[in-house]
This record gives sequence, C-alpha cells and structure tokens, in this order.
Amino acid sequence: MGQITSGIGLVSGINSKDIIDQLIALEGRQKNILKTRQATITAQQTAYRDLITQIGTLQGSGKTLTRPTTFNGSIATSSNENVLTASTTAGAPVGTFQFQVARLVTSQQSISKGFANYDSAPVGAGTITLEEGGGEVNSQTQLSELNGGAGASRGQFRITDRSGNSSVIDTTNAVTLDDVIKKINTSLDISVHASVSGDKLVLTDRSGSTTQQLIVADLADGSAASSLGIAGTGTGNTLTGSDINSVTADTPLSSLNDGRGVRTNSTGNDITIATADGSSFDIGLGTARTIGDVLTAITAAGGGKLTAAVDTATNAITVTDTTSGGGTFAVTADVGSNAAKDLGLLGRTATGATITGKAVLASLDSVLISSLSGGSGLTLGKIDVTDRSGTSRTIDLSAAVSVQDLIDKINSTAGLAVQAKLNQSGNGIALTDTSGGTGNLTIADNIDGTTSATLLGLNQSIGVTQTQINGKNLQRQYINENSLLSKYNGGKGVTPGSFRITGSAGSTKEFNIGTGTFTKLSEVIDAINTAAIGVTASINTNGDGLLLTDTAGGANKLKVENLTGTTATDLQIAGTAAGTTLDGSFEKTIDITATDTLATVQTKITTLGFGVKASILNDGSSTSPYRLSLNSVNSGRAGRVVIDTGTTNLGVHNLVSSQDAAVFVGGGGSEQPLLVTGSGNTLAGILPGVTLNLISASSSPVTLSIGRDVDKVVEEVKTFSDTFNTIVNKISELTKYDADKQQGGLLLGDYTAQSAQSQLYATLQTVVAGAGRYRIFADVGVTLDDKANVTFDEEKFRNAYATDPESVKNLFTLATTGLGAQIDSQLKKLVDPVNGTVVRQNKTLDTRSQEFQDRIDKLDSQLTVKRTRLEKQFSELEAVLSKLQSQQSSIANIKSIA
Repeated sequence: MGQITSGIGLVSGINSKDIIDQLIALEGRQKNILKTRQATITAQQTAYRDLITQIGTLQGSGKTLTRPTTFNGSIATSSNENVLTASTTAGAPVGTFQFQVARLVTSQQSISKGFANYDSAPVGAGTITLEEGGGEVNSQTQLSELNGGAGASRGQFRITDRSGNSSVIDTTNAVTLDDVIKKINTSLDISVHASVSGDKLVLTDRSGSTTQQLIVADLADGSAASSLGIAGTGTGNTLTGSDINSVTADTPLSSLNDGRGVRTNSTGNDITIATADGSSFDIGLGTARTIGDVLTAITAAGGGKLTAAVDTATNAITVTDTTSGGGTFAVTADVGSNAAKDLGLLGRTATGATITGKAVLASLDSVLISSLSGGSGLTLGKIDVTDRSGTSRTIDLSAAVSVQDLIDKINSTAGLAVQAKLNQSGNGIALTDTSGGTGNLTIADNIDGTTSATLLGLNQSIGVTQTQINGKNLQRQYINENSLLSKYNGGKGVTPGSFRITGSAGSTKEFNIGTGTFTKLSEVIDAINTAAIGVTASINTNGDGLLLTDTAGGANKLKVENLTGTTATDLQIAGTAAGTTLDGSFEKTIDITATDTLATVQTKITTLGFGVKASILNDGSSTSPYRLSLNSVNSGRAGRVVIDTGTTNLGVHNLVSSQDAAVFVGGGGSEQPLLVTGSGNTLAGILPGVTLNLISASSSPVTLSIGRDVDKVVEEVKTFSDTFNTIVNKISELTKYDADKQQGGLLLGDYTAQSAQSQLYATLQTVVAGAGRYRIFADVGVTLDDKANVTFDEEKFRNAYATDPESVKNLFTLATTGLGAQIDSQLKKLVDPVNGTVVRQNKTLDTRSQEFQDRIDKLDSQLTVKRTRLEKQFSELEAVLSKLQSQQSSIANIKSIA
C-alpha cells in the first residue's frame, strides 16, 4: 500500500495530522520566543530609523543656521508700487535708495500703407530687407555721452520766444538728445523749433515777431541749458548752441566709432610709431579704457620724442614728433591689432611734425562715414546734381565726416532746389526736388573719379512721375569683434552652450560657449581660428554678422550644428553652407513678385521667422483699409528692425520705435543721476542682489527701502525649535515607564537613546565666544521650559535682531564655534553614517535581528525534518496494521474451511 494521504489513518483511525501538529508545536515554542524577541528588535529598529530621519532633519536645520546667507536675507519696500517694485536675494545692501523711472521698454511697431484688399491687390515687385539690431545711418545721442563723456545736466530751463511767450522745459526724465528736442518742439506755449547742426543744438524762432529776443535761461540754479550749450540770447531768429559733442581724455574707447570701440590685442603691442630721427616705439593698448589712457601710453612710450593729444575741433587724435631728421614719421599697426585703424591713425600722412587722425566721433545723432560699407568706409568726392528747374551744381562731399554732413552739404548748396534727408528705412539718403520744375532730377558721378554718387546709390535720373531718388543701403557696420554676446541676437544674447563645426575636409571641432567664459564675439572668432580645422571666422563684409569661410577645399560642405542649447542658432551660423561660407548676417531679404499681395507677403515674412511678426489689420477706412502690421520680435533698442521695402509699394513706417527701459539711480534730485538702461522692464545688477521691476514712468523719484528680512530667520529658528522638541519628546516616550500600566517604553533602559537625548540637550548649552553681545541661545529667546521642551520667544529674538543683527548672525554662523557649527557637530556624532552612535546602534539591532532570524530558520529546518520523520512513522504504522488486518482476515478464512 502507498503512504496515507489523509490526516486520519485508514486502518488505525488515528488523527496523525493533529498529533504531529501538536508535537511540532511543542517543539516550536522556542521559535515563538525568538520571533517575539525579533519583533521587539524590529520595532526598535523602526524607532531608531525614525530618530535618524528626524535628527537628520534637525541637522539640516542646523546647517541652514550656519550659513551667513540665512541672516543676510532682505526685503524691499517701494514707496510707490505703481511705479517700481523690487525683489531681493541674499547679499542685497541694507539701506534706502532712490530711483526714477524715465521710461519703460517699447517694442517696434511698423505699419504699411493701405490697400483695397489683402488677398488680391498686388503690393509691387521688389525686395523686403529686414535688418535686426542696427543698420540705420543715424543714431540716438545719449545725454550721458555729451561734453566728452561728462554728460549733460538734467533739470529745468526757460525758453522765451521773440513774441515774449515763454515755456519751462523740464529735462528731468530725458535720456537722449532727441528727448530734449522733442520736449522743446512739442511745447505749445512757444514758437521755437530745435534741431541738430553738426555738434551743436540750434533753436529757431518761428513766432514771426521781432519785438523780443530769443532767450534761454537755466532755472533754480540748474545747468541743464548750459550743459546743452544753449543758455544765452539768440542772434535774430536763431540761437546756435556751443559744441557739446567732443572727444576728451575721459571719453571711453567703447563709445568711439559709433559704439564699435577700439580693437586691441589682449597682450603684446598694438601700434608702432616711427619718428623722424629713426626711432621706433611699440605701444600696447590692451589695458586702455579711455582716450586719456591712449594719450598717456603714446606719450610715455615716446620718452619725450612723442606727444599725443585730442583735437576737439575735429574729434580726432593727434600725435606729434618732437625729433628732427630725415626719417619718416608714421603710425603702423602691429600684427593682430586694429587699434591704429580704430583710433583713426593708420595710414595718415604727417603735416609737418604732426599726424592728425580721422574723426572717431560722429556728429550729433549721426554716424561716421567710416562706419559705412561694413566698416570699410566710403571715400567720397564730388557729385553733380541737376534739379528739375535745370539748375546744376557740383557738390564736394570729401570733407564730410558724418552722414549728417553729407545731408547738410547738399541742403546748404546755394541755388540748388534739392532737399536731402534719410530715406524712409533710415539706411540711406533720399533726395527730393523742391524747385517745382518739370525736368528730370539727376544725380551723377563727377569726373573726379570717386564715383561718389554711385557709392551712395544716388546715381539716378528720375522724371516727374517719381517723387524722390532713394539711395541704396549704405551698410553701416554695427557688429564687430567688440560686440558683446549678452546683447547679440537682437538683444536676446547668445545662449551658453556648445556647437560643432565640420569642415569640407571632414575635420570637426566642438566649441563650448559656457557662461562667463566667452563675453565678446572676438573670443568666439579666436576660438574658431585657432582650431585648425580649415575654417576661418571673421566679421562679414557688411558688418552685420559673423562669417565662417571654409578654406580646406574638401569634397563636403561646411556644416555647423548645435550640440547643447541654441548657441549656433543665436550666432546665426547653424546650418550647411551652399558654397564655402556660412554668413551669420542679421540682414535677411525676401523676394516679392509682381502678383504678391499683403497675404502672401505676410506668409513669406512668417515663414522667414526673423526679426518681426507680421499680421494684417483693417483700419476701417472706406478705400484702402488693409495694412501690413510688423511688430519686432524682441523688445528694446537692440531688438529694433530696419525695414527696407525697396521698390515695392508697401511704404512701411514706424508707429512706435524700439526704446530701452531707462531708470535714473538717485532719482531727480541730481542734475546728473546715474542712468541705467535695459532691453526689458526687469533690471538686475544695479544693486547686488536686487532686481527692479519697472511698472510705469514717473516724473518723481521712488524710494526703495531694503531691510533685513527677519521673518525668514525667525522661521528657521522656529523650525529648529519645533524639530528639536519633536525628537526629544519622541525619545522620552520611547524610554519612559508607565507605572499604572506597569509597561515600559520600547527603548526603556536603552543607553544609546538616553545618550542621544543628552547630546541633543548639550547643543543648547553651547557658549559662543567672540560673537558679540549675544553668546548663548537664551540671549536670543531660545530656552528650556519646566517640561524640558524648547520655547522660542519670537519677540525677544526680533528685538535682539533689530538691536544687533550682526551679533545674532555671528552667534549662529561663526566657523567651528557658532551655534550652527556646534549643532552640526553634536548631531553628526549621532547620525554620522559611519560612526554615529544612533546609526551604530541601529546596525547592532540589524545584526541581532539577523541572528534571531538565523536561529528561527535553523529551527524551521529541524522541525521540517521532524515532521517528515513523524509522518513517515505514522505511514509505516498504517502499513503494518493494514498487513496485520490482511493476515487476520486470512486466518479467519482458514478457520472457516476447517
């Protein structure tokens, strides 16, 4: 027979299963004891793990109290939150500061002329050119740039016209010279018009009266009019101001050449000057920051043989050779430096013993001729002009320094009825006939060979059906090696990141433009040019972007791709070259066909995705209501876009010009407050740790009070106190004995728990030497009550902080001895991952729990063997009984036969 399969014996009727279970249970009592002990240990482990977590939290709170930044928190309060608010971070200076918001940032809004419909009326064939960040041939002169960088004062002055009417002009909020001119020209109380002529302001009386004199006078002991050069009395209808636009020793090099600055070598020499006696002097200008620094460096290097100065009449640098001899007096450039060119000294011929450089400062609100044609400049001479009446004149433009000089020379030509001005896009010159004649308006190159009319794009002849001659884009350079990456890309800046350049021969190089490592475009150019991958970097010929040129002559195409971030895209060089170059120009051109409508032009601009967003609006007029609206993508001055609609009939003009936000530090109380501008209404960095949020412009200053943010400190100390109490109360609960229930806590008698509690209390007894007037926790309101809990007297803490915040900070933050350091040190003894007493005890419990488990596993194994043996024995018993039963049956059968 097989083994039994039921707990009840088939022969014996014995319930073997119950018997075995009871026998095993008797044998397993030791296992139950072990499990009970193991459960206790597990509960103790859980308790210790909770303690470790809570003590870790307390340790973190203590570390927070070690940091000076915890106590350097501040809060800013504005006296007029409708004008300005501020947020602060650690390190913000405590004190009271005044700011006056001159203006908020604006984004350019441009509009086309109207069309009868937007989807069928053609706009005329031609091209649309978008140039982001610059390109116009005029400028905005900052008041801070006037008078050789000394600036112009702000305040009030009175203008009295020749009819006796007067108006008070308030320039308190003026940022640019245009702001001043606009205030004068929009005054309804006087008939006076302000304009710029060269380096001067000119006021013209239009009242028609001769009874009074044109007078300008400063008010309230101010000097606003005087610093603008217009304080005084006019001659007849005109008051011509004094020169307010000059180069001085204090002029920053960064402001020269229309803001392109001076390009020097970072190390080594920049210019070499040879004198008549055969001497030669190498001069390094890498550390020069002002014109004065340059003059000093030249004079010092010459050792008495050279003197350098400024010619304020021409805004140029002069160098004089004090030696004599038959040698050549000349200035040359050293390898890698453009300083001699940018200072206007390169290639200049000496007149006697003096070399006079080219002008390095344009006339007011204009740009230098040398900035045109991508920074190569234009060499101009004579042009021949014939107006519609048949009057012809030859105009000599060779002496023009600025674009405005060109315009003035044309407009001042006697007998010629032709008016010159900037074209509608602002990137070239336009000429209009005012003679009333019916002939052609003709501009032609003179026989002097300079082809000046052609260079200006004016070499044209138009009939009466055309209103004016529009010159070409003069390609003013506005990007060069000194361009800041933070202001690149329409003011958005270049995102820190990395990109890869692959040359035509397959050579590759990764470039990481990390935060703080690259600040100027020249550094990007240098990195590429030293990579030796058959690719050279330079400024493109139009001076409006970075140019990559493949020189390897390989079979592949030059390729640039972003790796991290959008760095290459921001530099406008991401992509694959069609030929051997990748031009990162910020000038984009769209071709417009003869059948294109406003709708198709909008689509083309949107597809280009550059500079502006295009939409179509309906102005509600009955004849030509549909207009193309173009809004700049980026705000502020750097986000402006020069829009040239060429020969199309779009006729785009600006409704709103891009302007930077402007705020005066010090408010209006000073004639020359510090002006700060930005491309957004959030300005950071004026004060360390302070970000200003500009809400609206104001004619009066706003007071910003920055004080210590005690609330954050109180919160941290309260967090520490509450966490401390949570831990010590938990330990007390775990180690107490309940006499009524005659039951002990889970860790009753546990030395480690009691030791941990003692060490925690020890942290509160620390005495800090050298902190100041406060030496212990109790001095700032942290004490123990009669139940051994920490109490935090918030009012006492606040009073202590108000009385001596530095001492409170020192109490917690002094290295090694401060309360924060002591707390961290004491708690580290408890929860250090290697040697912490609580951690070690938890590890000990782990070991004991494992020992119990090993013994339980061993007993389980033994009991399993015993159960198997008993089951076998009962099975064998049943087999024997079954056999006996069979034999008994057989014997009975034998007796029956007998």
